[in-house]
Amino acid sequence: MTTRAIRLDDPQERARAVELLAQGIADIPHFKWLMGELMSTQLVRWLAEVTLSPARTDGVHGTFTDSGELCAVVVWSASDHTACAPDPDLVARGVELFGHDVGFMERYRQSQEPDVGTWSVPGALSVSVATVAPEYRRRGVLRAAVEPVIAESLRRDVPGVLRTGTRDLADAYVRLFSAVELGNYKLSDGSTVWVLEVPPGGGRAA
Repeated sequence: MTTRAIRLDDPQERARAVELLAQGIADIPHFKWLMGELMSTQLVRWLAEVTLSPARTDGVHGTFTDSGELCAVVVWSASDHTACAPDPDLVARGVELFGHDVGFMERYRQSQEPDVGTWSVPGALSVSVATVAPEYRRRGVLRAAVEPVIAESLRRDVPGVLRTGTRDLADAYVRLFSAVELGNYKLSDGSTVWVLEVPPGGGRAA
């Protein structure tokens, strides 16, 4: 398997990445909570399309099989990444999908407060989403997909921050990358978000 930057200016490669990311978003408890009653196939697709804008030049890796099939997508951020302007058509579509939902705005505010107050680390690299195609799970693909981000955080000598809404994935990050669990916080629906870090120099001994 090979992990490299996804070519978002390649329509075919981007289409597969959008498909995988949409599958992943639909399975993430945090996103389900954030979207609430707005959650729909159309909204999930829209989120994936916006995240993987063809204008984006940083922070999207993919893992490919030996035959060239994209089987995992990782979206991550760093302070020096270049911001890209959203597509006007997607912005208009988003307005239609979200409307003026007060509940969504309140949940979004809640989701930001714990990070800002406790775990925002200047200069850190942060994995936003890591998703593996269902048929490739439990085959070492997650490690191959996330490893370049962790390697980059170590190269820069800055923390690598990982968040997940499942205990199993939190445990996997500890096992695979010697991540240190910083803590967790609960959302208003009772679901939990775990926050982990691979500190500069690496985590605890595996």
